[in-house]
Amino acid sequence: MTRFGRLKLRRQVLYHKEEEKHYMPGNEVLPSHQGIIVTRGVQEWACLLPGEVPFATASRLLGWESNEEQLLSSTMIRSLVRQHGYLIRQAEQAEVATLWQRDNLLELEPIWVSNQPARLRASWPPELDEAVEQALAAAEPPVPEGVSRADWERVLACHRQDETTPIEQLRCLGPQVAEDELLVTTDEVLTRKPEKRCFWELRTAKVVTTAGHRYLSGVGEGFLQQLFLFLLLAGLSRHRSLVLIADGARWIRNFFHDWLAEGSRVHMILDWFHLHKKVTQMASMICRGKLAKTPFLATLLPLLWQGQVDQAVAFLQAYPPQAKNLDKLEELISYLQARQSFIPNYRHRRAHSQYIGSAHAEKANDLIVARRQKKKGMHWSLDTSDSLAALKTLLLNGGWDAYWLHGHVLPLVHPS
Repeated sequence: MTRFGRLKLRRQVLYHKEEEKHYMPGNEVLPSHQGIIVTRGVQEWACLLPGEVPFATASRLLGWESNEEQLLSSTMIRSLVRQHGYLIRQAEQAEVATLWQRDNLLELEPIWVSNQPARLRASWPPELDEAVEQALAAAEPPVPEGVSRADWERVLACHRQDETTPIEQLRCLGPQVAEDELLVTTDEVLTRKPEKRCFWELRTAKVVTTAGHRYLSGVGEGFLQQLFLFLLLAGLSRHRSLVLIADGARWIRNFFHDWLAEGSRVHMILDWFHLHKKVTQMASMICRGKLAKTPFLATLLPLLWQGQVDQAVAFLQAYPPQAKNLDKLEELISYLQARQSFIPNYRHRRAHSQYIGSAHAEKANDLIVARRQKKKGMHWSLDTSDSLAALKTLLLNGGWDAYWLHGHVLPLVHPS
């Protein structure tokens, strides 16, 4: 199978009289096969297309490209995806095992993907620039009309540090990674098994520094080992601080406690979006209607926004006389108490342009898994699901060409 369609080669069979054996000279210049050979170029297309479209569609596209209908069947394409996904995962596991044996592990330099300029949301339209400048010139700057209080707090914090910061930069302030910081966001994506209400769990992570970023994906303990190793390579145990932002899932909390918590400059933060969502959902089950829910959230959310978990728990513990579901109230109290150490002062962090959300992990989920595997009616085997994730991760990390041109899986570190 080639990009030009099916090429049929005449089979030449020779007989060696002295050895009394048949030989096929053509096989000496061909890779091992069972009658059909798929060239590397076609295999690359067969692994690239299914990352965006269904296998049947990929089969038709290959047929149109080569002017050969049914060049590869959807089943054959699926087999090629599994084959190369398996090779990538095997190479990753072998590298992790090899690196753990290195005496100079902490001296190795990881391979990063260059960061693209961040697209930050503007806090106000350009026509309000003059009003903002006038407000900043006041002794006690008021919040200009058209600017949110949270955005204004961030602007004031930046303005106090450097009064020469141009208004265009103040308008588009956003979270930034500190020079000596490792930002880690991780999450899981559930892909459907053939059985009803059964799912596989794929895990993704994005590690970000000022030097660049790197995507990781996988399943189970192997993913955790690779993630921890990469964090060590990135400077976790030397000069960098680490901030892990996640949704507070049990496996992530266990990973933090078991693998990371002993570090002196390591922190885990419960993503504000998930905390807000959890509290809002629980409020609907705790409060007696919308009229009760509004003041409930108006009291509880500002406390959590400022990291005042003790006060929030005290408020909930005094709420039973008004609650319609005491079990859910106790569940929310337990949820906050179990994650108290991961709930910072979000207001302070946001004002100082520090991350409070796991948007990087959500985007990694979307790019690596969800866009392709979470559509209506889809179900997967673990081999196919993880193989698609492995190929997509390779592509996002810039290792695609090296793999298909030279057969090299992108390593975690520069060769020494």
